[in-house]
Amino acid sequence: MPIKESKIKKLINYPMVLVTWHDAKDGNTGWQSLQDVQDEQLAMCHSLGWLVTYTNERTVIMADYSEYDGEKDGGRHIAIPTGWVRSIAYLEVNRMESN
Repeated sequence: MPIKESKIKKLINYPMVLVTWHDAKDGNTGWQSLQDVQDEQLAMCHSLGWLVTYTNERTVIMADYSEYDGEKDGGRHIAIPTGWVRSIAYLEVNRMESN
């Protein structure tokens, strides 16, 4: 049975996003040519979740949301330095089903 989008938005009032960001990447262990060391690339990461904080300092998203006994909790969150963020895609829920 499909759930109306307005009901989904009432559940949690944060946008769903896909954040693409750079992260540090460790090189191979052992001796490497200086050229290989200089050519080391950054890791490109992609994280999906609710955007709960976005400031000049940090971008925080969470993947899980829970309500129990009057408490509202978030889980599997990550704080990314905003300067590392390459893009944020805002996602829309087109369809949701429940059992």
